[in-house]
This record gives sequence, structure tokens and C-alpha cells, in this order.
Amino acid sequence: MNFVELLHSFFDDSGVARLAQAADLDADRTRRLLDAGLPLQLDALAAQAGTPTGPHIAEAVASLPPFDSVAAVLNEPDGASNLQQAGELLAPALLGDRAGTLARQVAGQAGTSEEDADRVLQLTLPLLLSLLGRAGLSSANVTPLLNDLSGQLRTTPPIVPVPGLDEMPPVTPESLVTPAPPVTPEPLAAPAGVGSDRGALDALTGPALLEWLRAQLSGAAGEKVGVAAGYSASGAGRATQAALPVLLAALVRRAGTNVGAQDLLDRSGATRDLVDDGGNLNTALLADPAETARLEGQGRALLGTLFPNLNPVAGRLGSALGSSGANATRLLALLAPLLLALLGARARAGSLAAQPFGTLLASLNGHLWGLLPAGMSGLNALLDHDVTAGAPPAAPAAAVPVAATPVTPVTTTPPPPPAPVPVERRRGFPWWIIPLLLLLGLGGCWLVNQNRTDPPAATGEAAASILVTNPTSGADLPAEPFTMSGTGPANADLTISDQGQEVGKATVGADGAWSAELPAPTPGEHTYSVDGGGGRSELKVNVTDASAGTEGTGTGSTEASTTETSTTETSGTDTGGTDTTATFAISEPAADATLPAGTFTLRGTGTAGQQVELFEDDTSLGNLTIGEDGTWSFDVPSPTAGAHTYALRGPDGTDLGTVTATISAPDATASAADCTKDYTLSITDGQTVNEPFRFGGVGEGRGYSVTVRRGARVIGTKDVPLDATCGWSYQSRPGPGQITYEVRPLGDAAAAPLSTVNLTVGQ
Repeated sequence: MNFVELLHSFFDDSGVARLAQAADLDADRTRRLLDAGLPLQLDALAAQAGTPTGPHIAEAVASLPPFDSVAAVLNEPDGASNLQQAGELLAPALLGDRAGTLARQVAGQAGTSEEDADRVLQLTLPLLLSLLGRAGLSSANVTPLLNDLSGQLRTTPPIVPVPGLDEMPPVTPESLVTPAPPVTPEPLAAPAGVGSDRGALDALTGPALLEWLRAQLSGAAGEKVGVAAGYSASGAGRATQAALPVLLAALVRRAGTNVGAQDLLDRSGATRDLVDDGGNLNTALLADPAETARLEGQGRALLGTLFPNLNPVAGRLGSALGSSGANATRLLALLAPLLLALLGARARAGSLAAQPFGTLLASLNGHLWGLLPAGMSGLNALLDHDVTAGAPPAAPAAAVPVAATPVTPVTTTPPPPPAPVPVERRRGFPWWIIPLLLLLGLGGCWLVNQNRTDPPAATGEAAASILVTNPTSGADLPAEPFTMSGTGPANADLTISDQGQEVGKATVGADGAWSAELPAPTPGEHTYSVDGGGGRSELKVNVTDASAGTEGTGTGSTEASTTETSTTETSGTDTGGTDTTATFAISEPAADATLPAGTFTLRGTGTAGQQVELFEDDTSLGNLTIGEDGTWSFDVPSPTAGAHTYALRGPDGTDLGTVTATISAPDATASAADCTKDYTLSITDGQTVNEPFRFGGVGEGRGYSVTVRRGARVIGTKDVPLDATCGWSYQSRPGPGQITYEVRPLGDAAAAPLSTVNLTVGQ
């Protein structure tokens, strides 16, 4: 039995149910968290194994008993709380910098909250370490064994739990290494079905199959995949089309042996729900965050079998798309199961076994370059050879199907297994000793080791945490540069982010203190995070707009006003003018009104100076500020025809008022060529908005071109023609952080921007 089987037999259905009970979650969510979290925990341990932390991993493993089952652990008195306490103490000491970010990663993959992920990770870390003890991990083999086991788990998808441990043979380190089965590759035959009807799914091969795949993943379907991966609406489809041949090339390589082809066929069975009976793709599930997270997790497991090292592939793809490697990784993870589902549908239509399925994929080789979007020829290297294995570039293939050439699989010799280490079985483990062992044994060794090379560090809790002492959470700050300061582990390098966007760095001094000068934030609520030194700290502040002023909001006391026009200094409410604290209301349009197509104006009353955010259904239209006279108005840019609900919410998310209106269809005889309206823009610079959000206005000419920037880098451009009412509208979902939009006349890319809008997109 290899380590993957050992792990899943330990976390079987009964174990997952017991963990779910301890974490106060349902079993399905707990299983998803385990499938996402265990590989990442093992990866983090492997990454730390080669550092000075490595011996401490072995010490922690030696301090824990080889638990018989999850239930046996949790049935102990205070078992759940003691297990969680052990996980809290172990994580920062053994997982390094990743301890502070692991819960966020797992939550994203499992589609749950960060708090749920954190609870499950704390419970499972001691259990995982105990299993590593059963696997024979010791100080002598900690690095090679963890690297090998991490590779096994990363490249193996979640499996159906197998019977309990009592039914399994003894586990030794030799049994944990899964040798590659001997494979005698057979020459792949020529593609079948060449002379049959190319319109039938079961006859598609070579270029015809590629064209079908491209059609399935283009248009709205391709945009949905790209948007789900974090790309802008204008660049989402292009991103999907660029990733398609990269994944196909990897699938062709994987199917070059019967073993690889059979593995892909087996995995395609789990993707049947992604296509209908006719083999057509169903991307509607991408609208469901839970289904999207499930799809991504499925795809990441598949990517592990396709790319020995995904980072260089994702990095090159991300650079070609003008995005990050993380975005490209998510794109590949979402696209991989969809593509396999289509190929699986083709295989089922033709009743293909492993060898003919491999032949089918081999027929695609030599044609993949034609799928690359214009300007993406730099990705050819990802199609020619496996860049992750460090192979030299291959010469471009001739226009001859490579199926006629026998495919020689690349085999690697697994490293020699580590020497068996006897594992003493200890029962009746005294739970109370875990914190003592960690604090006095593991913690003591760790601090002694640090003191050999570094200046004295802060002790106690301050040595393992990042604290922000200025400003305090919930503080009100002016919209101007300020100094952030706090404490942390000596010599730790810290990264400071505002809404996920890096805004500063700092290094903790030998005395445990740090400070950083940060740029002026925009008005509104901001969440700052400080990461580094194995810890993380977050705080929220409210940035006020000094230009809005505070005059006119007094209570009528003797200090309310000292201007020359003041007529009273006595207490009481001034009733001689507009009531600036009136109840919020929407006065126009009337409820359930039917409005003509095009831009219309919302109007109402509220508290003077109050800032609110306007939503059209679930899409933000931006912020507005109530005027000094207690009134407000907003020009809604060109809504789509149909019924819409408009809601205004306060800074705390409270609904202040709603109105429903129906927008008529535009006049079919009207023409945008007649537009002579002055250019307008509905959103203003410096706002903090939620996504998705929409802005626009009216104008003249043919329309406008919107360029999207993140910092100095252009991440997308969208041409927006005027509609029949001379209106234009642009909807965006760029991801959290700082984003800039430049609006120019359509067709004049060299023109100076008519507007430049800097926005902060909330989490």
C-alpha cells in the first residue's frame, strides 16, 4: 500500500464524519477541505524539510503516537480541543511562511470560508504527522521521504476511501514508493474514421476534432471559463483559446502510452456531468461558486499528471496573457476537466479503448499551432516539448500525423527507498503532554537554533506573530500618506497589502519593532494585511474624504456653528431650512415604472454628506454622495431592456432603499450614427466599489475604447460602440485591488484619454 492509500484509508468515511462533527461542519464540506488541504500541508512540510526546520519536523513526528484511527483520537477526553491546540502550535513552527496563507488557499479550492478551512487544517496537521511516523519518517530521511510523498499526493486525485487500517498489510517505507509499472509501448495506428461523415461526433479526428473542440470552448463558453479564472470580460475568451492548445499538447503527451491513455479515459468518467448527451459542453455550472471550486480542484489534480512542474508552464502562459502565473494556473485548472469531458464524450461516442483513444489524440499533433490566437506564437515552445521536464526544444513538426511514429514513453527511475525505521506503537497517549512537548522541546530547540545565527528575538507569543500597533483596527484616517508600525519576529521581512494589492514592505528590527510609510488611500473602508515571519495580521480602517467637510451636520448645540451667518447658539434643531438628516428615499422613478431605452436619472433624498453605493440588481454602479441640501441624483448608463431593481446601500452594507423599473427595448429605427451628445462618464475617480461593477454614459461618434491597467501593465482593452440611444456601458470584474480605466474615442488609440479613473475593487 502506498502513502496515498494509507492516507485515504485513515481519513475514510467514518473518519471524515467524526472530523466534521469536531469541526462543526457537514461531511461533504469536510471531505472537500481534506482533499484540498492535505496535499498543501504535505507540500509545505516538504518545502521546509530542507531548511533548519527539517529536524523539528522529525522531532514533532517522534513526539506523536501512530494513531489507530480518527475516531480513536477524537474519542479521547477533550480529544478535539487538544488536537486543535496541537495543530495551532505546530503550524507556525513547521510550515514556515505558508502557515499564514494555507487556510486561504484551501478555502478557495474547497469553496468554503477561511474559518472552516483553518479549523480543519488545525485538526488534521497532527494526524498527518502521526501518519508520517507510521511511514517511517525520521531525521535521517525527512527531506527525501517528504519530497517523494508530496509528489505522490500532488499527482493523485481524490480516491474512494478504502477499508480500515486493520485490514491493510503493514506499511514500510519501501511500500510507500509507487514504482512505475513496466509498459511496452505499442505503435499507434493511423487515425480511424477518416473516410466517414466528419459531422458525426464518433468520426471526428485530427483537424476536424480540433475545430469541434475550439467551437465548444469559444464564444460565451470560453468567456465564462476565462472570467471564472479571473480574467476581464474583454480578454477572457482569448485567454481560454490560448490555454486550449497548451492543455491539448499535454494530453497528447500523456496519451502516448496505453497506461497514460487509460488513465485519461478513467478520469474522463468523473467529468460526464460537464457535457450533455450530445457531447456539448455545459458551462452553466461556472455561475455556481461551489461548482466552480469543485471543478478547479478536479482540474488541479489532473494538471499534476500532465505537467511534472506546472510553474514554468503557468508562468509562460501568464506572461503571454499579460497576467500572473496564479491566474494562468487557475485557468488551466478550470479548463482541464472541461476539455477532458469533451474528449471523453468523443471516446464514448466511438467506444474507444486506451489504444485507439491514444491514436485519436496523436492525430491532433502537428495541428495544435493553428489553435493559438494571433500574437501568441511565443507559446509554441509549450506545444513542441515538455518544458517542465527541461527537455531541449524540438524542431517544428512536419504536417504529417505523428500517429504513424511509435511513441516512446519517458520513464524515470524512482529514488531508492529510505531505510526502514522501526516505529514504536505507543497507546494511551497523554494528551496534556502535547503543548508541553511543543513549547519546551520543539519550541526550545527552535529558539536555540535561531539564537546561533540571529540577534536575540522577541520571546513568547510576539516571536511567532505579527502585530500592528498603529493605526488601530477600526480607526478613521484622512486620505493622505501615513505610517504603519507594529511588532514581529526579529529580522522578518514583511509585505503590506491594501485590499490584496501590495503597498509597502518593512523589515522587523532586532528589537522586534517595524514601521513603513504607506501611500495615501482612497476614501472608504480599507482592509490592510501584513504577511511575513510565519504570521499574518489584518486590520480595517475607514478613510475619510476631507473635502466633504463636516459643517452643516451639527446637533444645534452652542458649538454647532460659529459662522457669520449663524442665527442661534441655543440647543435644539434648526427647522428653518432643508432637513439634512431626513429619512433616505428614492423619489424618481416611481415604483414599477416603465422607462424608455437609454440613460435615465435616479433621484432621492437622504442625510447630507452621506456616501452610498448604488446597485443594479447585483451589479455595482458606483458611489454617490448626498448633497448639502439633502438631495441626490445619479444618471444610470444604458441599462439592458427588461426589469431591474435599483438598491442603494450604506457603507456598512445596509439597504437604504430600492425601486424596480422596467426598461423598454430601443427603437429599431434609431441609429447611433445620429449621435451628437456630449461625452459623459457615470463613475468618478478614487472610488472603492464591489465587483462586478458597471459604468458608462452617453457620447458622440462611433463609441469609446476602454483600456484597463493594473499599475503600469495593460491587462485588457474593450471597444464599446454607442447604442441606438447614444449610450455606452462597460461591465468589469477585474479582481480585488487597484485598477485603472482609460476611456478614449473608438478607433483613436493614440488619443489622450477623455477620462482616467482609478478604482479600488473590494474583496
